[in-house]
Amino acid sequence: MRDFRQMLTWRDVISVLTIALIASITWFSPPASARTDMAHLVLPANGATTSIDLNRFMERLTSDRNVTDPAQLIDMPSAEFEPVASTAGPGYTPRVIWYRLAFSLTAPQGNDISRAFIELGEPYLNEIRLTVIDDETRNVIWKNVVGDRIPNTKDSLISLQHLSEWPDLPSGHYWLMIGVRTNSAHVFHAKLYPEAELVSDTEEHNLVESSFLGVLLIGFGVYLTFGIISRDKSVLWYSGYVLSVFLFNLGTSGYAQLLLKGIWPLASDLITGTGTAFALGASVAMWTHIVRLDHYNPVLFRVMMAFSILAMIGSVTAISDAYIYFTQIFFIPNVILLFTLLMYLIYVSYRERRLASNSFFFIALALPTLAANIHVLTLLGILPITAFTTKVYPLSSSIHLVMVAIAMAYRTQRLTYNWTDAHRTNARADQLAGEQRTFITMLSHEFRTPLAIIQRSAEILGLHLRNEPAPVHSRLATIRGNAGQLSGLVDAFLTKETLDSANFTTSLQPTNIDQLLHDLINRRNREIPDQKVSLKNIDFAIVDIDRILFERAIINLIDNARKYAPNAPVWVACNRSSNGFVYIRIIDAGPGIPVDDLTNVSNAFYRGRDAGVTQGVGLGLHITNRIVQSHNGSMSVSVGETSGTTVMIKIPYNREETVKASPQNFFGLAAPHLSRKNPRTQDDDGAPS
Repeated sequence: MRDFRQMLTWRDVISVLTIALIASITWFSPPASARTDMAHLVLPANGATTSIDLNRFMERLTSDRNVTDPAQLIDMPSAEFEPVASTAGPGYTPRVIWYRLAFSLTAPQGNDISRAFIELGEPYLNEIRLTVIDDETRNVIWKNVVGDRIPNTKDSLISLQHLSEWPDLPSGHYWLMIGVRTNSAHVFHAKLYPEAELVSDTEEHNLVESSFLGVLLIGFGVYLTFGIISRDKSVLWYSGYVLSVFLFNLGTSGYAQLLLKGIWPLASDLITGTGTAFALGASVAMWTHIVRLDHYNPVLFRVMMAFSILAMIGSVTAISDAYIYFTQIFFIPNVILLFTLLMYLIYVSYRERRLASNSFFFIALALPTLAANIHVLTLLGILPITAFTTKVYPLSSSIHLVMVAIAMAYRTQRLTYNWTDAHRTNARADQLAGEQRTFITMLSHEFRTPLAIIQRSAEILGLHLRNEPAPVHSRLATIRGNAGQLSGLVDAFLTKETLDSANFTTSLQPTNIDQLLHDLINRRNREIPDQKVSLKNIDFAIVDIDRILFERAIINLIDNARKYAPNAPVWVACNRSSNGFVYIRIIDAGPGIPVDDLTNVSNAFYRGRDAGVTQGVGLGLHITNRIVQSHNGSMSVSVGETSGTTVMIKIPYNREETVKASPQNFFGLAAPHLSRKNPRTQDDDGAPS
């Protein structure tokens, strides 16, 4: 039953797309004859009484003839022209596109003459030259120039569209010649308005456009904030797409040239072109992440993202003629990639049996993809400029914005819920971890005294039972050994809890590192005579360390080496380098740590695969690493080619105190009481070896 409902939904989607495609073909099909004689415009001399769409009476020059004087257009044959209404425009071209319109003025009736204005668009057109020529004398009666790159003068009419006051002409026959040059698409319209109707239409248009821009700007801020908080790339790219639509509409509505032309004449081109380039890139990137293409096809994902980045970089061409070639290169691939993403969404949904749940996304992506095809082909001069082809893309973009906004709102709500749930879970985990640490610390403290009593009692018993047979002394040694091991484990847990505490601090004191190592090794050799630990190449240096913690770090490394290589010798070396660091190495001749375990040995409670027969909990190297890091140092572990393990500690030394304490040693002489065998070499990172 579920499959049936999914298939039914899928068929519904296909039906909607098919109907939309048939309707679009029907709407933008060119008229049967494009070479009919143009209707002649007759205007009352007293002024227009209602708005007139001049495109219905206007012809566009289609030949590449070089026009230097608008009057030349009068004698050109009709075969070189085509009607403007319902025909394809010239697309993107750097040349001037010429239009001509023949009109007549009737004799005036009375003295009441109303003002009229000619409105010209689109607002992003760079330069529009208007010329009225007397048909009989061929003299220029009136001329004007407007455009988003034409600076305003004190007589300029300020509006969202380009406006010019219609000249006061006597009755007669005239030609209106218009030359348009722009680096954007040649989508041109001209309309004649009486003054009263112009004011009312302008106010209504301004209200709609300003409200839409305000919604887009608020939407951008909201989704950008949610995207940053949730770190969701789909939401972030959607906010970028909303920004691109805002910039595009800021330019195409006329607000960019209205507000910024007085500051910089190229501002409108920059905003419109940037909005277009960002829309190309952000739309592909947004849907790439919504479809999760990186999960299904990483190579195609990288191709899509590379196109998105290149498209957005293309915004640098917005104020030059290079923008013409940018649109010709990127528009068609953008449509192809969106169609590819739509097909991929259908394929993934069918494979994962999510057709019903993704039907919303099908419509949200399919409608703007279809509209983008129509829009792009119209801008490139392939499809005719009609009411449908000019309005379908803005309308579908609005629907697209709303539908994706709903999807993003749902996604953001779900992410917020997941984030809240994760935060609640983390808070509970932190609480349990804190309780666990408190319990371990309390238990460790409680164990310390009994363990000390057991160890001390075993030692006293050994003194009193010196004459007892060997098995008795063996049992006492076992008691002391196991109690000592458990005591060491307690100390390790307490040290770890101390290092993990938020109140942990170190008590740094200038310390002679060679003397510290000398005293430490001698003391260990006295306590454990058979440990086979020796010093090798010990340089003099003064280091600022917490002596107790640092000794614990070195002892951990020595004990770790003896634990995993019980009969192998252990060497401790300390070398000072000119880079300001002291390098302390603990080297053993044991079997070595497996290469696969090297990256994890510093993790708490990690034990290698070969550690099953060795006692321990995996805290020694972790505690040592934490202690070294608290001294602004680092620790690394390496193995030899055949066997043996080297643990290297790198900590900074106090150069000034080292020079003061022993200048002769600082300049390369070994400490007098230490061995001078085995001269040092330098590693690639400056560490002696």
